[in-house]
Amino acid sequence: MTWIFHPLALGVLVVALGLALYLIITVKVRVRSAATGHEDHLHAEIGELRKRMDELAARQGVGVSEGEWEGERSACESAAAPLRSGINLSRRSQALRLYRRGETPEQIASSLMVPTGEVRLLLKIHRLVMERTLAGPPRPGLKSGAGSADTFSSAESASSRSSEPI
Repeated sequence: MTWIFHPLALGVLVVALGLALYLIITVKVRVRSAATGHEDHLHAEIGELRKRMDELAARQGVGVSEGEWEGERSACESAAAPLRSGINLSRRSQALRLYRRGETPEQIASSLMVPTGEVRLLLKIHRLVMERTLAGPPRPGLKSGAGSADTFSSAESASSRSSEPI
């Protein structure tokens, strides 16, 4: 354990830490420069796409200015901002529990802060699943035509079916 306090070991440790710090900083600088280059490339692509959209609009005789493209982009971004993920498993169980207590879909949606349409869809799907579960497995119906019981009784069709590969 005394080797830790040896001046040569401390010097090697300081050099190793310095080298590690140098490597971390150079990697960080390279990643940032690569990200900046990628960002510049994306801006160039966006400019190229805008030019192509302007050309297409000009071909169709529709004049669209740069400000209108910006307005469309900001409208799309603002419309996409309030979107959130759907109802997760916890909220589904909470919604069903509230519905069993007698609350309306609107009350459930407001208390769980989810869209009313999602709550209604959840309740409808739950109702359909419960109806199918309570009804039991589906029963096969009687066949009519070539696969009916009358055809099975004839010897001709039985011999023709026996020669068919399975």
